[in-house]
Amino acid sequence: MVSQAKDPSKNLAPLTIVDDSNSTDVPNLKGDWHNIFVLVLLYTMQGIAGLGLSVGIPALLQINKNVTYKDQALFSMVTWPFNLKIMWAPLVDALYVQKIGRRKSWLIPVQYLIGGCFIYMGKNIDEWLPETGKPDILKMFYLIFFVSILVATQDIVVDAWALTMLKKNNVVYASTCNAVGVLSGIMISSLFLTVFTSEDFCNKYLRFVPATGGVVTKAYLFYFWAVLFILISTLIAIFKKEKDNRLENNYVQLNIIQNYLLVLDILKTPSIWVLSIALLTTEIGFAAADQSLLILKLIDAGLPKDNVMVIISSMYIVKIITPIILSKYTSGPKPMSVYLKVTPFR
Repeated sequence: MVSQAKDPSKNLAPLTIVDDSNSTDVPNLKGDWHNIFVLVLLYTMQGIAGLGLSVGIPALLQINKNVTYKDQALFSMVTWPFNLKIMWAPLVDALYVQKIGRRKSWLIPVQYLIGGCFIYMGKNIDEWLPETGKPDILKMFYLIFFVSILVATQDIVVDAWALTMLKKNNVVYASTCNAVGVLSGIMISSLFLTVFTSEDFCNKYLRFVPATGGVVTKAYLFYFWAVLFILISTLIAIFKKEKDNRLENNYVQLNIIQNYLLVLDILKTPSIWVLSIALLTTEIGFAAADQSLLILKLIDAGLPKDNVMVIISSMYIVKIITPIILSKYTSGPKPMSVYLKVTPFR
């Protein structure tokens, strides 16, 4: 567990490592189920707006003969903000309006902006991603990259809010909420964007009488998601109260510079170096089976995108259920033990 101890001489909170492996705080979700629901909802929205588009749109692009792997490589860069969010996370943590709430000060405007981007995308998606002809990769890239920056900021906010929204003994479930919500959002976003807009799939499985187009259009989906984001953001702004962390005994107010210095202190710890090296290298061996690449290669080999997305969605269902089952094993003092034991089998 990481805690902050105030240093009067520097007015800075240096990093202190506390061994809480013998803590008697046993997770108990009684009284926290509504917070679990809010977190899963927020993470699901994150999956819809963020990684869901980075899975669904490349699948739509791949069936277009005018799109090359070079174009796909360019579009894949829309996920970069998720890898770089540590650069502005201290800024998000330090700047806020206390009357609105430390986390809602960022969450509400960011989600409104995402809703606005979806409205703009709904107006232009048929032009940027036509059924025939060359798609406008650059325009889609610029807008979705901006949306990814907003979603990465939302991720920073929700991850931080989870620490105070849940009871201290239930904070271990925040990662489960993240896994379940984000994967659900990715599955919903990519599946609706590719399968439910497909005329072939809808005529084969969803309709009694064949018709033109899918059961929904791409433009309709973006408009619907825009309304969803704006509505949920408004409800959270009005009804979800945020704890005033200034009332906590160990509360320390850090400015922007102090926040960045604290991040540097954390990055200097040996355990963070070990974890960073592990996370940076562990996926290299599985790169060929990465789902984004797998989808493109299967479509390129001639498998209909509808079939591919159904297969991939079934894999997401497994990924959603697995964290729920494993949560009781990862909520103890050694949450990484399960990961270390399973990785060699993977």
